[in-house]
Amino acid sequence: MTTLLTDIRYGNIRALIAAISCAGVCGIVFGLSMPLISLRLEFMTGSGLLVGLNGAAAALSTLIMAPLVPRLMTLAPARRILVAALAGAAALFVFFPVWENVTGWFVLRFTVGCLMTVVFVISESWINQVVSPERRAFMLGVYGTALAGGFGIGGLLFAAFDPEGDMGFYVGAAIFLAGILPVTALRGPQAVAPDREGSSLGAMLNAARSAPAAILAGLAFGALETLAFSLLPVYGERIGLAHTMIGMVMVAAALGALTFQIPLGFIADKTDRRATLFWIAAIATFTPLAAGLAGSTAIFLLPLIFIQAGVASGLYSVGLSLLGERFTGGAIAAANAGFIFAYGLGSFAGPPVAGGAMDAIGPWGLLWTLSAISGAYVIVVGLRSLTASAK
Repeated sequence: MTTLLTDIRYGNIRALIAAISCAGVCGIVFGLSMPLISLRLEFMTGSGLLVGLNGAAAALSTLIMAPLVPRLMTLAPARRILVAALAGAAALFVFFPVWENVTGWFVLRFTVGCLMTVVFVISESWINQVVSPERRAFMLGVYGTALAGGFGIGGLLFAAFDPEGDMGFYVGAAIFLAGILPVTALRGPQAVAPDREGSSLGAMLNAARSAPAAILAGLAFGALETLAFSLLPVYGERIGLAHTMIGMVMVAAALGALTFQIPLGFIADKTDRRATLFWIAAIATFTPLAAGLAGSTAIFLLPLIFIQAGVASGLYSVGLSLLGERFTGGAIAAANAGFIFAYGLGSFAGPPVAGGAMDAIGPWGLLWTLSAISGAYVIVVGLRSLTASAK
C-alpha cells in the first residue's frame, strides 16, 4: 500500500485518482444542491423562468471563467489552485441559508460556479495529459462515472433532506472540504500548464475551429444536463409527482450516467469516437418524448429517464476523448477550456428557454427542448462526419 502511495511508477495513477476524486466531490454537491436550489426558488417565486435563469447564472460563471483558467494555470501549481477553489466553494456554500433571497442566490450560484469551472478545466486537462491514448475515452468514462455517481449520491441526500431546511447546504460545504484530501495527499505529476500563447483566448478559439464536433458535444451536454438537474424537479412537481418520487427521478438520471459512460467510452475507443457521438445524440432525441408519453407512471418514466440521462452523458466523456485526440501537453488546457466554455454556453442558454417553454405550454416544454437540442447535434455531427469522409 505504501508503494502505491509513494512509488514514482504509480504517479500517473495517483494523479488520475486525484482528478477523478474532484469529479466525484463536485457531482455529490451538484446532485444535492441543483434540485434543492431549484425547488427552494420554486417555493419562493413560483416561476419556472426564474428557476431557469438561476441555473443560467452558474452557466454564465462558466462562460466568464473558462477562458481565464489556462492563464491562471500559468501563475501557480495546479494542485494549489484546486485546493483554493474547493475551499472557496465550501466557504461560500454556507451562505445560501444565511442570504436567502433571489438576488443573493444569483450572486452565490455565480461565484461558486466560477470556482467549480476552475476545478473542472484543470482536472479534465490533467486526465487527458496523463492517460494513454488507447484508453482515453474509457478513462474519461470512469471520470464521468465518478461525476454521475456523485450526482446519484447527491440525489439520495436530496431525497433524505427536507427541501425547505438548511442542512443540505451545510453538508454540501463539508463535502467540498473533503475533496481537498486526495488532491493534497496523492502525489504525482501536476497538470501541465500551457505556454503564454497557448493560454490566450485565441488559442481556445483555434481549438474550437479545429475540433468542432468535440466542442459542440460540450455545448449539447451542457444544455441537456443543466435542464435535467435544474428543471426535472419542477417538471415532476408540475405533473403531480410526490417529493420522494422526484428524488427517485433524479436518482434514475444519475444512475443512467453512472451505468452508461464506461461502456460508451469502451465502444468509442474500439470504434470511432465521432460516430459514437452521432448515435448517442440520435437516441437522446427520442427518449424525452417517450418519457412525456409515460406521464407519471413510475414503471415507464424511471427507465426512460435512466436511458435518456445515461446516453446523453456520453456526449461529455466521448467528446472530451475526441478533444484529446487532437491536442497534447499544455495545449489540452486551452482546448479543454473551450469545451467547458461550450458546456457553459449550453447551460446558460438552455434553462431560460426550457423554463419559458414550461411556463408557456406546460411540462412538455422541457421535453421538447431536450429533444430539439439532441436533434440539432445529430445534424451537426452528421454533416461533420460527411465532410471528413469526403476529404
